[in-house]
Formats: sequence, C-alpha cells, structure tokens
Amino acid sequence: MPDLHVVSFDRPWPPTYGGIVDVFWKVDSLEKLGVQVHLHYFDYGKQPAASIPWKTIKGNEFERKIGWRSQLSVKPYIVQSRKTEELWKVLNKDNAPILLEGQHCTGWLRDLRKKWPNRPIFVRCHNIEWAYYSKLAKASSGWKAVYFRLEAFRLKLQEKELRLATALFPISKNEVDWFKRYSENVHWVAPFFRDKDQLELGRLPQNLDSPFVLMQGNFNQVNQQNQVNNFMLEFCDYDTLLVVAGQGVENLRIPEGKRIQLISNPSEEALTALNKMAEAHILCGEYMGGVPLRLLHALASGKPVWANVELAYGTGLEPWIQLYSKASDISNSKTPKPNLNMEDFWGEYSNRESALCLMRRMGMEG
Repeated sequence: MPDLHVVSFDRPWPPTYGGIVDVFWKVDSLEKLGVQVHLHYFDYGKQPAASIPWKTIKGNEFERKIGWRSQLSVKPYIVQSRKTEELWKVLNKDNAPILLEGQHCTGWLRDLRKKWPNRPIFVRCHNIEWAYYSKLAKASSGWKAVYFRLEAFRLKLQEKELRLATALFPISKNEVDWFKRYSENVHWVAPFFRDKDQLELGRLPQNLDSPFVLMQGNFNQVNQQNQVNNFMLEFCDYDTLLVVAGQGVENLRIPEGKRIQLISNPSEEALTALNKMAEAHILCGEYMGGVPLRLLHALASGKPVWANVELAYGTGLEPWIQLYSKASDISNSKTPKPNLNMEDFWGEYSNRESALCLMRRMGMEG
C-alpha cells in the first residue's frame, strides 16, 4: 500500500505551466523524503511527450472525458470530465490517504467520504477556481465568454463540497480566509517550484545574446498577451536585450526597433539556465489567483525582480519585488530593492520545508 495517493489534473511532467509546476516539485520533494507516492493523472495532450522522471513513484494515466456529455452535468466541466470509473476503482483498492490537486479532481470526493468516513482526504487549493473563471470570462468574448461564465457558476456551487475534505491546503496566504468557510482545518502550504536547490546552471539556448533581462510566463491567454504587448510598446530605456520566454510567445507582437527576442516553449533545462543567467527579471501580466509561480522562479535566481502592480500586488511577495505601473517606471533594471533580504524569502519558500510541513499536516512523519 502506498503512503499517499496524489490525483493530478494533468500529467505533472515536464513542469511547463502554472499549477502543474506545484504538483511536479511537490511529488519530487516527497519522493526525496522517502514518501511512497502513487500518482494518478489525466493526460489529454496538453503536455509535451516525456518519460516519468522519478524512480520510485508509480503512475497511473487516465483519459479525460472531453466532450459534450461532461458539459451536460451540473458539476463543472473541469470536474466532471475527470470523474472516471477507472480513477474510482484504483482509489478504492486501499485506504491510504489521498491528496486531490485542485477542485478539478474533487469529482469523487462526496462518494469517497460516504464510503470511507474516516479516511484522510486532502485538497490542494491552487486558487479560487470560480473567481479565476470569472476573470477569464471578462477577458473573452462570444461562446468562450459564455462557457467561462457558466463554468464559474458551476464551480462556485460545487465548491461547497470542499467541506467534506479532511483538510484544505491553499497555495496562497491571501486565500486561506476564503476556504475557512468550508473547514476549520485550512493550512497554508507554500507553493512548490524550481527553488534554489534546483536552480543549477543549464545550457543557454543558441543564438542568445548576453547580457539580457528575462520576462517569462505563459502567454496563451488573451489578457496576458494584451498586457505584454502593451508593455513592449512602451519598452525603451534599456541597454540590454529583453528575452521573452514561455508558452504562447508566438501570439506576441514585437514592435519595430525594439531589442526583444522571443523563445518559444523552452525546455526545463533552458528555462533554468535563463533564470540563472539573466541580469534581472521583468514580469508582466494579470493576477488570476493563487501564486504566480513565475514570480517565485524569478526570485529564486537572487537577481532583481520587477513586476507590474496588476500581477504582483496582493501575492505576499511584495517585500522582495520592485513594483511598476508602466514600462517607463523601470529606470534601471539592475537596481536592487533597498534592504532586500533573501534569507527571509528562503525561510518561507523552500520545497523541502514545504514538503515537511505538508507531511505534518497530513499526519505523516516528517
């Protein structure tokens, strides 16, 4: 019997985007601490092909029920499409604790609690999902906006089932109070990410000039694209190259005459190297809930980090970040923030310490 079942909304490797980064480094940290994890995940083509990176972790892949049948449910589409009979069967083969990654994976929560009244079942709350989908609806139009509004409505209704969990683990300090309406056992567990222990020098992509300033992110969402495109129009007072790296950079428009280079879908090794070698980090986007993990990846480099107010304000990371409202506010990207104390940062954001905290909260020896 495993020590812990982990149910992930997507295949967590490679750690290429958002919440999946948290899942990947969490599983990685638990394995290093000797936890026998049985990982269950849904692979529906969003992730690039890759082999499982862990030696001791067993993984089960499930097919997500994509299509109109899942849309007809009163449950949210992101929940119902992951509520498969195969997952139910494997979770009922033993009574080991279960960690459900996000509201996405809570489709069987009510049934599991009915069958196993005393079984430890935990939910990692990556953000307030209905609020996230509401923001997507405002940034969209047509049928997409209709779908996002409907999904936000269904997510808010289904969110009440979180009270059936043994405990909730929000990724953001600012969302702890919200989830306390569903449980007395709500505990902040810091996000898992590519922290200083993983930030080893990798190989830089070819044809990259140095020195450079790095902007990283996922630019597939329209609202994120608009933020970055507007930033690049104002981008002017720099002597160094700006490298924009991540998913969806093909959707961005480089204004004529700007020293900007786009790197599409960099590998984990390349992105690690970019983080390490950048002279500074400039981040641009809109806060969508949870914790923007690109902020943590940038901070892990120990270099100065600039982030726009819309992305960083309210994340709890402000003490280590230089905020700006528009691109022209950034006069010198190499100027560190006064009294920047990274020891305080590492005191709160360390994968090993977060894994030990999670194990204690789940009643496992750490």
